[in-house]
Amino acid sequence: MITSEEEIRYWLALTAIPNVGIKGLLKTAQTYNTTLSNLLNVKSEELEALGWQSEQIACLREAHPFTQKCMTWLNGDSQRGIITYDCNEYPEQLKQIAQAPLLMFTDGDHRLLQQAQLAVVGSRGPTHSGLTNTNMLLSEVLMQSPLVITSGLALGIDAQSHQTALAFSQEEGLGRTIAVLGNGIDVVYPKRHAHLYEKIRQNGLLLSEFPPSVLPSPKLFPRRNRIISGLSLGTLVSEARIKSGSLVTAKYALEQGREVFAMPSNINNKQAEGCHWLIKQGAKLTECAQDIFDELPELSIKTVQKQEAEKKPKQNLASPRLLDSVGDTSNQDVVCKPEHYDEKDDSSLLLQAVDFDITPIDVIAKRTGQSVSTLFVQLLEYELRGFVTSTSEGYLKLRG
Repeated sequence: MITSEEEIRYWLALTAIPNVGIKGLLKTAQTYNTTLSNLLNVKSEELEALGWQSEQIACLREAHPFTQKCMTWLNGDSQRGIITYDCNEYPEQLKQIAQAPLLMFTDGDHRLLQQAQLAVVGSRGPTHSGLTNTNMLLSEVLMQSPLVITSGLALGIDAQSHQTALAFSQEEGLGRTIAVLGNGIDVVYPKRHAHLYEKIRQNGLLLSEFPPSVLPSPKLFPRRNRIISGLSLGTLVSEARIKSGSLVTAKYALEQGREVFAMPSNINNKQAEGCHWLIKQGAKLTECAQDIFDELPELSIKTVQKQEAEKKPKQNLASPRLLDSVGDTSNQDVVCKPEHYDEKDDSSLLLQAVDFDITPIDVIAKRTGQSVSTLFVQLLEYELRGFVTSTSEGYLKLRG
């Protein structure tokens, strides 16, 4: 990481050079057998020989207006940092994309950048089932792999993804989420996520390529999205319209050669039109964690255990712990079908009476021929087992 005022000034200047991207800078550095950190030592006439304009050379050597703001922010907390393209902390996964950021501001545990990540994006106005299914799937993923969940701190699916990872982190004592911001590292957007922002800062990592005090702007979010997908091995889309930032992130993922996963939904769910379109285009239809591990098998704990078992056939390996699903969806743990569940059991008729859309209790009573009071008891059991969830309007089937 860089810490001196001169280093910060220099790297900010690199980002401000007009009409010269990272490819041009790397080509210049390669030509003179140096690094990006040492381009300042290349003589002006040599840069001119490569086609640099006088204003570009001047920008490289001038002071940058954000330098002091960056220094003030950096000195405000020991867990803050600035990672440049030449730093050891810069993730190799991100270097592989076409327009990798020259520098990134971090607040939190920057070691998470070196871990395998799954990007999760989706609607800012998701359905109840979209939030619930995202929570359940990610809980499963987190329990069965070391993946870090990376998202954009936006409303809806982004927030649910961070919350699920934070709930898991609190239990395991490990940070498992990264929030990539589309504004300055010290700016909370949306403002209602101030508490979530602080929880991620303390238990995960906040990341931005924009200096402190830069306000959010529509033109900045696509730049954020390329980093979200670029950091990750794959991108999971959970509820998204055709014209949405989520599909922009998926497009970046495809261009970057990463996996794209899409969760299906009810065909009448307008919020999932983008997911269904992605599936038609070849994205992996994703209903459970195993669908992700089929494409990223090296990350599955089960795969690692199997490999270890083959090395040591006499060793007894502990099975992953399964957690029951209770409570509100923002902190719900992984839900797995109980081994004793019998699809032919008479009680499964009750499950068949509940739709994947919200089903009123009187409709369930009519379909099953049972009293409402009896159904409440049975539905509570199914809710605790993770097959249904209750809403103010009725019940919604999750699995089964």
